[in-house]
Amino acid sequence: MKLLTLLLTLSLGATLHAAGFVQTEFKDSKGTLLRYAILKPAKIKPDTKYPLVVSLHGAGGRGSKKWQGNCAANKALSQPAMRQKYPCYIIAPTVDPNQRWDGAPLAALIELIKSSLKEHPIDPSRIYVTGQSMGGFGTYSAILAEPHLFAAAVPVCGRGQPDQAKKIVHLPIWIFHGEKDSLIPPRHSREMVAALKKAGGKPIYTEYAGVGHGSWGPAYAEEKLWEWLFAQKRKAAAKNP
Repeated sequence: MKLLTLLLTLSLGATLHAAGFVQTEFKDSKGTLLRYAILKPAKIKPDTKYPLVVSLHGAGGRGSKKWQGNCAANKALSQPAMRQKYPCYIIAPTVDPNQRWDGAPLAALIELIKSSLKEHPIDPSRIYVTGQSMGGFGTYSAILAEPHLFAAAVPVCGRGQPDQAKKIVHLPIWIFHGEKDSLIPPRHSREMVAALKKAGGKPIYTEYAGVGHGSWGPAYAEEKLWEWLFAQKRKAAAKNP
């Protein structure tokens, strides 16, 4: 009886573990090691491809051992009701305390995404990237590095590169910021929105009145955001990664 109980316990534990984020790592072609957590759809149907959401944490998440909790987007999408409504893959990478979402970590992330397309039933036309604070910076960096890899981007309280707006003018982008953000002032998002519009883009911008740096809270709680995001699909004219 004790053995049976132990086996049942181990089986339940494995099931619960499989239902949640799994921490693993990836080494790219240049030897850069990138640690990440991955969440698969609760039920994977045969002959079905799913969206991929890449979520990038802020500076406060660097070096954390709980990678899946580093970005608030993970918490929102991993809720049972959300997993049922929006079945998708989530990749939540992490960087060391002295790293940012640029250089070698960013290159490794891009390579990880492309490798994941071969390993998992991911729809290459529905790859999304989002991030908060430093992850907002990283969101811009990712779409500038690979402007035709992603179907949409959601930078939250980040800072873009207005002088390079033309490179991503075709991409659906929803930008969020807090009006009272003193760490990363909202003018950075406003300037990016203005640059994208000037280049012919149609970005969506939401600025929360009275909200400081933690604008990711209300942003990722926006049901309309997720409805919009999962409706985006990369145009067939763009080359596959």
